[in-house]
Amino acid sequence: MHYLFVDSTLGLNIGLLDSHFNWVEFLTFESKKPSEIIHAEIHQLLNKYQLNLKSLECFTTSGPGSYTGMRLSEGLVQVLGLSGIKIYSFYHFEVPKLSGVKEGFWATNAFKGQVFVYTWNQLSEEKILINKDQFEIQNSKLGFTLDNSETDFSALSSSKDIIKNNPIQIFSHVHSLKMRVPPYYFRTLDEEFR
Repeated sequence: MHYLFVDSTLGLNIGLLDSHFNWVEFLTFESKKPSEIIHAEIHQLLNKYQLNLKSLECFTTSGPGSYTGMRLSEGLVQVLGLSGIKIYSFYHFEVPKLSGVKEGFWATNAFKGQVFVYTWNQLSEEKILINKDQFEIQNSKLGFTLDNSETDFSALSSSKDIIKNNPIQIFSHVHSLKMRVPPYYFRTLDEEFR
């Protein structure tokens, strides 16, 4: 059994996992538009290992991130699901928790001058949107983000890196729970397109 991983929340990451959730290959594409290359790159990856889609199960991230990017991978996996392929999904803000981190915060640019912040500990969790000028990192050792190449989040650990470096812990957990979550948008669609 092999598993395909697709993440287009910000840029494009595609990976192939073996039956024990180790990376066979992990690819990152940042210089090209994901919508222009996603199908061809998946096709090349599967051909390289002589696999076809029907023999796989698929993991994807369901956000948060770029609205258009999220729709790209979500649309793809919905089509795969209609073809009978098992689909699993999780949120980027859950990645530290899935990898065993007991408490912390995850923050990212929510666009429109706002920052999305998810905080958790063993007793509670909270998701909020705040204005960018109100966002302040109190303790970067407890912090995670989607993209730490952005200046405001450079001191935080990237959930993309955690996925790349800890696949067994994350994907085995998601798989065992049969997680399939809907896309997470920062705002309602009415607010987003107002």
